[in-house]
Amino acid sequence: MRKYFSLALTLMLLTATNPFPKIAYSHAISSNPQQTDAGSALTNDSVLKMLKDGIASEIIVAKIKTSTCNFDTSPASIQSLKQGGVPDAVILAMVEAPIGPRQAIAPANSSAETIEVKVSDGTEIEVELQRTVSGQEVKVGDIVDFTTVHPVQMNGVIIINKGAPARARVTTAKKSGRWGKAGKLEWAMQDVEAVDGSRIPVRFTQRSIGDSKGGTVAVAAVATTVLLGPVGLLWGLKKGKAAIIPAGNRYPVFVHGDTTVKAKSSTNTDVKSPE
Repeated sequence: MRKYFSLALTLMLLTATNPFPKIAYSHAISSNPQQTDAGSALTNDSVLKMLKDGIASEIIVAKIKTSTCNFDTSPASIQSLKQGGVPDAVILAMVEAPIGPRQAIAPANSSAETIEVKVSDGTEIEVELQRTVSGQEVKVGDIVDFTTVHPVQMNGVIIINKGAPARARVTTAKKSGRWGKAGKLEWAMQDVEAVDGSRIPVRFTQRSIGDSKGGTVAVAAVATTVLLGPVGLLWGLKKGKAAIIPAGNRYPVFVHGDTTVKAKSSTNTDVKSPE
């Protein structure tokens, strides 16, 4: 009896003081980190399971864009995904996802210094009309949209980007009328968006008058009435031309009053400054 008791006590002491099983287990886990990374990466099966669990496609796309991925996007696999009911937006996110962990991308010009740049009154900016504007459709107060044709630079720093939005406001809008009355359309520039998101006031006025046939129609109406009586009054139904400004028209507009813009000092200086 004492013999068995001593043997059991010895085994208990060995088990309590032997660290090797625990160390070996820890080593087995840490020695193969790729296995744990692969297990956490999103795969085709992961996406199918999320869809099966009722997760919205928008959430799945967001998950793909922020996770380590290991998708099979071969033509055969894409066909299988389609047959499995995977939406096109999810498949596109899978195709665009890089294999492996995503790399952090430093923002451009993160070290650039922000400085205040004075923009002088009269600085020229070229703008382009974005859509055709007709006096038949717009009314006084409507906004007319433009974009800048070229970037604008002051003292070696870009203050207005190419394609920056610009706005004008309709000041006169008259439809063409009977008796050959021409339509009228007039707008005045309002502002242009700077690189810091502020609006720079600008000035320029454009006026368009349609082709008027009023005099011709009146003479023809009188002559026809003399010859044919009341039939001549049908000339009054003839309308003049509408005032239309086609999309793509470009105009030089000018900064109205001195202003200040916050810009990046390291902005590309290849652009010519306005004279």
